[in-house]
Amino acid sequence: MKYDLTAERSAYNVLKNVFLSRAYSTIELDRALDNAPDRTHGKITALVYGVLEKSIRLDYIIDALAKAKVKNNIDVLLKMGLYELLYGKEPTYAVVDRYVTFAKDRFPGTQGFVNAILRHAGDVTIDETRDDDISLSVRFSQPRWLVESLVGEFGRERTISILSAEKKKATHIRHNSRKISAEDFAKIMTDMAKEHKIMPTGLGYYVTRSTMRALRPDVFTAQSLASMYAVNIYAEDYKGKAPRVLDLCAAPGGKSVYFGELVPDADITACDLHFHRAQLIGSYAGRMGADNIKICVNDASELREEWIDGYDVVICDVPCSGSGLLVSSPDILLFKSESDVSSLGRLQSEIIRTAARYVKTGGELMYSTCSIFAHENERVVREFLAERPDFELVPTSLPYGSTKDGMTRLFPDTDGCDGFFIAKMRRKA
Repeated sequence: MKYDLTAERSAYNVLKNVFLSRAYSTIELDRALDNAPDRTHGKITALVYGVLEKSIRLDYIIDALAKAKVKNNIDVLLKMGLYELLYGKEPTYAVVDRYVTFAKDRFPGTQGFVNAILRHAGDVTIDETRDDDISLSVRFSQPRWLVESLVGEFGRERTISILSAEKKKATHIRHNSRKISAEDFAKIMTDMAKEHKIMPTGLGYYVTRSTMRALRPDVFTAQSLASMYAVNIYAEDYKGKAPRVLDLCAAPGGKSVYFGELVPDADITACDLHFHRAQLIGSYAGRMGADNIKICVNDASELREEWIDGYDVVICDVPCSGSGLLVSSPDILLFKSESDVSSLGRLQSEIIRTAARYVKTGGELMYSTCSIFAHENERVVREFLAERPDFELVPTSLPYGSTKDGMTRLFPDTDGCDGFFIAKMRRKA
């Protein structure tokens, strides 16, 4: 039988670039969809996100059936086939035949191996009732080091709750207030809801990719709900004012641009360590019409003398484990190791110490991460405050999330958004 493998080929190319070259899945997927027929968009998207979400579970099945290590290119193809077998609606024979044809076309000589693995996939059982670390890693398709860390910090019952958090099958967007009012955008969303699945959140909307592609690109942007909560806390004391703002780890620019919308008279400097990431900030600010942002290449851990005591607000949304994104962005954690994460602690402390030097007397230092681990969050803040008694914690709170010792924490299993941490500190007069 002759198959139309357009969707499979596009999804394969995206996944190959993610797994083999560590490319960003969202960027690769957007590029693929721009070049693929509309009729294939749904399947490409489902395959890419599905395989990434279930990658560790799929690896477990492949390892149980293969007698030797599978070459990377074949591994990607097998994961796609297994995902469709286990989570799709097509009959087994149809999926197997299609992926054997794909293998024969793409990697001649491998079709027998692919056929054998896919046909015996049902022979591998996974006990969904066991709750040891290895079983939880396979069951929820999360790295073992992450499961062990979660159990160590939150206990087994809460770990299972966090790992079981519902994955939003949508992207969170907000309106661009420089181009359209909230009221006019809400009217557009209401009209589109007749044909599209749209869920309002108070700050924006969860929408599908088809909705995003139907909107004018200059009137909205994708931004996570947790990120928006954080920026609202950053900006709450500055509306109607003209603060000097320094965002030290700003790429790709979402927080800086949103702060500039909430505080239009702010003078914002947005930085990143790498030139190409600083360019992303500039591109994003240009698309959003943000004219109050200056872009700068800068190492956030190294002191710049000319910035000392120069800013009303300094934002440190520091590099972190990304553990708060375990539900929404599974590929972020797929390629991190425990050693990668443990090495971040020193960098986080260096950045917050350096950032504090830039805060004016009476100004504020914002520290945030998309992590749910205390050693990246409250521990960093407490150690900093012990070193710098001239700073004091300013209590933060949200209608959602938990607040302890004046610091705000968001969790994927309780707050309907990514895990996030936010702390605000003021330099005493």
